[in-house]
Amino acid sequence: MEYEKKGYLTSYFKLFRLKDIAKLNVKAHYHEFDKIILFLSGKVNYVIEAQSYQLFPYDIVFVPHNSVHYPVIDEHAPYERLVIYISPAFLEKESDAESNLAHCFFFARQNHSYVMHLDNIETNDIVLQMNKLENSFTDGGFANKIYTKLIFMEFMILLNRAIINDNCNINTHHHVSYDENVLAVLDYINRNLFNELNVEQIAKQFFVSKYYLMRRFKAKTGYSIHQYILNKRLLAAKEYIKNGRALTQVCFDCGFKDYSVFSRSFKTAFRQSPREFKKSIATTSNDYKEVRIND
Repeated sequence: MEYEKKGYLTSYFKLFRLKDIAKLNVKAHYHEFDKIILFLSGKVNYVIEAQSYQLFPYDIVFVPHNSVHYPVIDEHAPYERLVIYISPAFLEKESDAESNLAHCFFFARQNHSYVMHLDNIETNDIVLQMNKLENSFTDGGFANKIYTKLIFMEFMILLNRAIINDNCNINTHHHVSYDENVLAVLDYINRNLFNELNVEQIAKQFFVSKYYLMRRFKAKTGYSIHQYILNKRLLAAKEYIKNGRALTQVCFDCGFKDYSVFSRSFKTAFRQSPREFKKSIATTSNDYKEVRIND
């Protein structure tokens, strides 16, 4: 694989304050959970699905689960941020038909709009709530777990209200760098992920040479078109298996024509065959085992 899964989650959500002063070289990767970053200081460009954002203090970065991303960090400036890892299943469970707590992540993915800038820091409700949430993790008072959950729920409500009330424009303060053609190709792939897809067909769709397309895609995203399609299909397959869909159906629903190819690719990516993964879900209530954070 040209990018890998990083980080595991042991609870429904977790917050970390991180400050790196040594050089970090983080490769393109993905998480199976959603992530929110409050950028505090440093010189960082954050790349999400082929879009590069120059970050400013008190930017909030939304990283939906299974989105390929990585930071480009200037080693001469300490990189400080608050990071929240969130289980998508938890957000779904706590949402209802009228109020989707994962709206901010759906909005980010659908609109290619992954960063929101916060103003009036001293009085900003989102910043104050995030600080309150951070403090709650070290508070050993009565009913702390319940209290922390309530603070987190209020934080997510404030975030989503801010996005909804901002006329769907959360990049006003940012320099966003992207290749329109590559972004269009990414859109096309994700809209047709489970249909017949190959480099030749995509190149013909966009009236370019397949060799030009392959070079451009690799240069802007860091991975090949074939690997991007394969991994996105495998990630979707994993979600379908979690939801109880039959393995053979998952194989064909996700665009694979041969079960042995699907099984082999799945095991290469996740170190478990589809059957082993399905069995592991049945024997554990949480398939997140640890937390590793360097991004």
